[in-house]
Amino acid sequence: MKITKGLFILLFLLSFGNLFAQQTGTSDADKEDEVTIKGELLPDDDDSKLSEEEKKRKKKNIKDEALWKNPDFVGYNKSFDELHKLSKAYANNKYRLALSAYQSGVNTIMKMRENIEQYKKEQAEKKRLDEKWYWQKVDRKAAEERYINREKMAAKMAAVTYFTKAINHLDDIKNPDLREEEAYKALLSAVYREWIKAEYDTQNYPQCIPILELYLEINKNEEEYPAHKYLASCYSFEENTLRKYKAGSDDQIQKLKNKKNVHLLRATELKYGKGSVEYKHIVDLVNKDEVIAVTP
Repeated sequence: MKITKGLFILLFLLSFGNLFAQQTGTSDADKEDEVTIKGELLPDDDDSKLSEEEKKRKKKNIKDEALWKNPDFVGYNKSFDELHKLSKAYANNKYRLALSAYQSGVNTIMKMRENIEQYKKEQAEKKRLDEKWYWQKVDRKAAEERYINREKMAAKMAAVTYFTKAINHLDDIKNPDLREEEAYKALLSAVYREWIKAEYDTQNYPQCIPILELYLEINKNEEEYPAHKYLASCYSFEENTLRKYKAGSDDQIQKLKNKKNVHLLRATELKYGKGSVEYKHIVDLVNKDEVIAVTP
């Protein structure tokens, strides 16, 4: 009996070990696919990717620049001088500026959330001996809610300013090869995401549409269902605004409706799957909304 029990425990431990190894292996694979945001786009002094010809050219350029060194030189034709914007050093500088602006925006929102939590805690701990009537409590709660909403709005508008600066810095990187670097796409995606969330919360829905469309074009971002959910909401707002104020033609409204439904379906498909009850339910809603039926 003891031997049987011992074998059972040994088999259990081996099975658990294999399961743990499988989970660890999956985790490591996921980490390999995950691109982290780095402090710089590419190392300035990394010549490992240069060909022999490029290394020779670099060495000769350094020598020629030393011979022609002239601190007072001002180029009359600016075309050649503009080429420095394609350099790795220029891209790294813009990348660092974008990263700094992005972090400032994120920190602004995080600080706001911390302040609000502290405010809620302080308000909850206060003794309300002066509140004799129910309406006094209602007024106080409403005032607290207004204060919190003002703090949220102010922080998110400030964060949008930082995120906009970050996007502008990244847009200044003109070298097409460097724009294809995974570190560039990772930071651009992160900035877009935070910009969209903050801008959406300020109810500036139309402004979110072009950024969301750009976001979906990067790598595998199209497979993230929340992006489609946000975009469907923005198109829905545009559609209802045109209809409410009679500011657009029937054709314009129909195009917005179609885009709304396309992203609504895609968000549901990505989250629940095409064979799900949820997807079929959304298909039914879209069929009622659209002139042309959608097949599940």
